[in-house]
Amino acid sequence: MQTTLVIIRGNSGSGKTTLSQALQRELGHNTLLVSQDVVRRDMLMSNDSPGNISIDLIQQIALYGLGKVPVVIVEGILARDRYGKMLAELSRQFPRVLTYYFDVDLETTLKRHQTRDREFGPMEMRRWWLSQDTLNVPGENLLTANLDLATEMEQIKRAINNQPA
Repeated sequence: MQTTLVIIRGNSGSGKTTLSQALQRELGHNTLLVSQDVVRRDMLMSNDSPGNISIDLIQQIALYGLGKVPVVIVEGILARDRYGKMLAELSRQFPRVLTYYFDVDLETTLKRHQTRDREFGPMEMRRWWLSQDTLNVPGENLLTANLDLATEMEQIKRAINNQPA
């Protein structure tokens, strides 16, 4: 089985978790979703510091799906300075990799964040904000604020199925 790795990254509140969960539901059974928040905060209760132990576990869980499931989705803030090396190593191991970055301004993420029940607010989001934190890899796709969830999902599903945009 050829497994496609889909990497979805962006700032807190940009829409990456909503998109990833909707994509998993749409793709159906045996779609592996590896969420940075679930691994780091829920499973390990780890801080998001350089070299934190969640980095290796995210990679190991994603690799578990290689050859076993059609699609592995890895999503999270996944800041380039902390997770970039791991994402590059992971990408080299999958036969197909689709990379997406939410290129959404701070004000939009703050508005989107208001629709969710979170234990943090605008002050923390401003502190965590990473401007233009793309991976700068060939084929990296930018998801902008003018796209809605349905359009984002259609774009990724077409890419997974090798259909032109």
